[in-house]
Amino acid sequence: MAPETSSGSPQRWSVAQIHALAPDPASQKAGTKLAAPGPWSETGTSPGANLLWGDCKGSGSKPYQVTVELSAPAFACSCPSRKFPCKHALGLLLLWSAGTVADTPTLPARVEEWLGGRKDRAQKAEARKAAVAEKAAESANDPEAARKAALAAEKRTAQRAGRIDAGFDELELWLTDQVRGGLAGLRGSGYRPLDGLARRLVDAQAAGAAARVRDLAPALSAPDWPDHTLRGFAQLNLLAQGWRRRADLPGPLAATVRRRVGLAPSTEEIAAVGEQVSDRWLVLGLRDDTPDKLVERRVWLRGEDSGRIALLLAFAPQGQSPGLALPVGSSFEARLAFAPEAVPLRAIVLEQGELQPSPADGPAPGGGSLSQAATAYARAVAADPWTTTVPALIAAAVPVLEQVGDRREWRICDAENAQTVPLVRPSAGETAMALGTAAKDPDIPRCAYALLAAGGGRPVPVFGIYSLSGFSPVTLWGEEGPVSLP
Repeated sequence: MAPETSSGSPQRWSVAQIHALAPDPASQKAGTKLAAPGPWSETGTSPGANLLWGDCKGSGSKPYQVTVELSAPAFACSCPSRKFPCKHALGLLLLWSAGTVADTPTLPARVEEWLGGRKDRAQKAEARKAAVAEKAAESANDPEAARKAALAAEKRTAQRAGRIDAGFDELELWLTDQVRGGLAGLRGSGYRPLDGLARRLVDAQAAGAAARVRDLAPALSAPDWPDHTLRGFAQLNLLAQGWRRRADLPGPLAATVRRRVGLAPSTEEIAAVGEQVSDRWLVLGLRDDTPDKLVERRVWLRGEDSGRIALLLAFAPQGQSPGLALPVGSSFEARLAFAPEAVPLRAIVLEQGELQPSPADGPAPGGGSLSQAATAYARAVAADPWTTTVPALIAAAVPVLEQVGDRREWRICDAENAQTVPLVRPSAGETAMALGTAAKDPDIPRCAYALLAAGGGRPVPVFGIYSLSGFSPVTLWGEEGPVSLP
């Protein structure tokens, strides 16, 4: 089977862009060790086909067969690793980046077979979509079938709303009991009561509210814990009231309430009613979190002409790829649809062009100041009171060590106006960031040193997450291009 081709050879990615694909720091380190010709054989890349392959000697008698499609990108390896991409795929990409993989006009049989399998799966997926669409069209032409389907959907919606109502009844009673009995009792009772209430809310299909109940645990151990706990109580009560009165709310705010409760819109719903924006999108940053035994991948984009920031989400079981393997610093033409919420940030890709890795010496993206990030945060909270963080691109920032009261702490300094905010480690998590506890994290010096090393000690563009407790850096642009921070 002849591969789909595009004109010209694929542009080689930088080391930083390849490292951005690693599922965790351990895979990044292991992939770097394999970025040498020694363990590799039968390597090759197809000009114009955006394909890369090779065999890597492992501990077994047979080498691991690795294949990478660069345009998606997509990965395959015969190793047993559950990480995706695995260290072998990362090592092969680094080998190719260094220019030590030769162009090969003929594809190996195994690569052709892999491409054929991908094509078959894509065709089957399209066939399933067509079958669903055909069934929907048949129902639309059959009034009785359409009426029954609508009644069944309405019944399911009403049943779920009833379960959520019952869950919020219990939540409101629990909040009243905690305030009446005093917060000290809750603090002394440990995590188990919170976990029990959260589980019951999950059973009531209000997973978003359950997550906020679990967030009360770190609030109880935060500095000024009574204030943080009461703030958490207030947001839970506000969410319950928003759910009760969702029919009276403006459409975008009602959609926000439903998502905060746990009723996230499907991609089909977003595609049907969301605002659509076509632009060339720059990949600003990528971060993987692991809540509830899942890998949640967040990819932030910025439109070249629109200036819009978009958040793409993907999920997978731990150890598997959640998709969205978009190298930081790359760009692509695409049409996105934004979820119609009070703060439209989440988006889905409707149409996407070829991924273009940015050259290492390409211009850094323009950004704003910390003051502008604070203003954006205030506006987001005014529109969506459950907001805890906003993405922000700072034009020129550098970490500094400042005296704050009786201690010294690392802070991010905006070179434009010398304003500083606390440095928050990316892996601290949004809950800790919102509570202000991440500033005490003992690993923050490591994050600061990584910033200093990657930026050469000079103010550089930095993309990250702004919150009440400070700024969490995700990507910076140094002399060699974008660098994803640990």
